[in-house]
Amino acid sequence: MRRIFQLRSLLMTGVVFWMAGAATVARAQDPEDLKRGVARISLINGDVTVRRGDSGEWVAGVVNAPLLTDDRIATGANSRTEVEFDSVSCLRIGGNAEVRLAQLESGIYRLEIAKGTVTYRVLHDTTANAELDTPSVSVRPAHEGSYRITVNDAGETEITARAGDVEVFTPRGSQWVYNGQTMTARGSAADPEFQMVTALSYDEWDRWNDSRDRLLVQSTSAQYVPQGVYGTEDLDNSGTWVSVAPYGNVWRPSVAVGWSPYHNGRWVWEDWYGWVWVSYDSWGWAPYHYGRWFHDASFGWAWYPGAFGVRHAWSPALVGFFGYGRGMGFGVGFGYGNIGWVPLAPFEVFHPWWGLGLNGVGSFNRGISLTNVTITNVYRNARVANGISAVSAEDFRSGRFAGIQRVSGSQVGAAGSIRGQMPVGPSASSRQFADRPAANIAHSSDNTRFYSRSGQGTQRPTAGVTQNQTGLSRFGDAGGAAQNSRPAQAGASQTPAAGFHRFGEPAATQPAQRTTTPGTTQRNGNWSSFGSAGTTGSSTPARQPYNPPSQNNRGDQRPAQTQTQQRSPQSTPSYSAPRPQPSAPSSSAPRTAPPANSGGHPASGGHAASGGHGGGRR
Repeated sequence: MRRIFQLRSLLMTGVVFWMAGAATVARAQDPEDLKRGVARISLINGDVTVRRGDSGEWVAGVVNAPLLTDDRIATGANSRTEVEFDSVSCLRIGGNAEVRLAQLESGIYRLEIAKGTVTYRVLHDTTANAELDTPSVSVRPAHEGSYRITVNDAGETEITARAGDVEVFTPRGSQWVYNGQTMTARGSAADPEFQMVTALSYDEWDRWNDSRDRLLVQSTSAQYVPQGVYGTEDLDNSGTWVSVAPYGNVWRPSVAVGWSPYHNGRWVWEDWYGWVWVSYDSWGWAPYHYGRWFHDASFGWAWYPGAFGVRHAWSPALVGFFGYGRGMGFGVGFGYGNIGWVPLAPFEVFHPWWGLGLNGVGSFNRGISLTNVTITNVYRNARVANGISAVSAEDFRSGRFAGIQRVSGSQVGAAGSIRGQMPVGPSASSRQFADRPAANIAHSSDNTRFYSRSGQGTQRPTAGVTQNQTGLSRFGDAGGAAQNSRPAQAGASQTPAAGFHRFGEPAATQPAQRTTTPGTTQRNGNWSSFGSAGTTGSSTPARQPYNPPSQNNRGDQRPAQTQTQQRSPQSTPSYSAPRPQPSAPSSSAPRTAPPANSGGHPASGGHAASGGHGGGRR
């Protein structure tokens, strides 16, 4: 009977913990915040830069950097990167390429490929709505598969279905590209022409993508995390999963003695979210944007991913901020000389510093709440010897995080717990992901215009430019007519080149043979118009069977990767995308950057779940 009573008590304790976690998630989720998407840079080889959508600045890219709507990613020669959107979808970008995140919301990803070669990978069927726009066409990868897209110097598009089938849209109609086929599209976005050929031969870029896929599908960590959490593939080779009551499965990182969470990295200002933790730990995405940390005397630090049965939203970090030590603080009513932070333990009360009404323009000091506390009485992890990290208030505002201090709860003593808006606003350095400058990469895509099936441009139109063609927009702008190397004549029919056809015209009867290299246009052969009859008959290469790779993880989670910035040395790939002529970058940006200031931080805000995920949700 005593054993039964103990078992019932243990079960009740677990239920109480689960209900507390679920209640915390429900209280913290903001409807506006849940609409937003956050992608991440999951791999970098070579030179990768990011043009911030809020400020228009080019900054050096790093692994685990967050990406939001209107950010651009550019790569140098012999460079490449990978961007994850959720647990099943990612974009791999080759050398000399430029891509803009035109729309990034929960389950909605619209990308503009200005130049270079990319591969969009969907590891299994998803409800996410993805669209990849080029100067000629709009590609909609709605199903599991691997889709390679190249935009060459002339603005012509080459689409290869390496695995699965994909539909390509234009104003004149649509055309399917089946597994084992390549489409080359050229001409005005209002009236393009295309050719279907057998898929181009495998090259080093495809083999590298296959190797990334193998790393992802062989991961096992996703089975231990609840719905909505992504980026867990990095945990596989950097720690171990163990079962610890009453939490269940938790992850223990393989780290040096004296290590602590939220110490190796920096705070970066992001539009809407305010201060976001960018970790320099190679695995530092999921454990810093979902779940909670706790310390056990027998094995050290462990990450609890959160309760199952509820969807977790992305958070910029899950810490408690506080001020301590007298000094010249920033902002009226904040007289502390230092800012400290401590990782939240499971089920501790969370006070988001972002949300509606907190970070809006002119709202500084309206949402700041400071409560005098003894820090060890409020935060469990503050009692751990190395549980608190801190910098001076001036260093925090100025983006100087190279000298983050470790302090104990006894050293802090009485503190001002920050509940709500942070009393420190950003400087120019606060928007950088790293101390190093951005690589000198030629950006030449500002006058490029795209066709979008959704017809949605950016949120802020460029002054003096009108949108006179539905679905056509300039790179970074809301309006503008279609433009590429083959413009259509106003009021006249464009005569196709030899072997070309437009939508509405009958297709040729002889199959086209590939005689050109990737990234170039075949000038004769079986070219057709989108919407024409007969484009899927004998003239089209046969559809190839697709055998998806086996996956070790749960069906609702993305397979994981094991290659990270620190676990694997950087290599210099031999593959580069086509190299367009350079031109000056555009300065248009619909995301609004708050002005640098010494006290407040105007921006807009929202808050998410305690241990959750707002970006890339399926």
